[in-house]
Amino acid sequence: MESRGERLSRAIKGRGISKMMALALDLDVHESAISRWRKDGPMSLENAARISEVLDISLDWLVLGRGEMDAHSAESLASEEFELVQIARKLRRNTLQRLVALLDDMTQSP
Repeated sequence: MESRGERLSRAIKGRGISKMMALALDLDVHESAISRWRKDGPMSLENAARISEVLDISLDWLVLGRGEMDAHSAESLASEEFELVQIARKLRRNTLQRLVALLDDMTQSP
């Protein structure tokens, strides 16, 4: 299993970042901090969250090694999808089952 430092290095490379000075400026840290983190040095949760935001990577993946680097993008819902989820959670189970069957029928080819 990859270490946190290895995941960070992979994310930096995967995002095409070659200048650590630029990344350090975006993160508001010294370049040496990035170097320490890449060697599995201590990292605050605040810095991990900022890295996740700046590099657009999954925080779970960076910190815990769970999932994939871009898992956060795949899991996010459009506002309409989120609204449907909220409505579906309010329905009784049998009503939800009928709704799912109806939607499935509507998406089938004629």
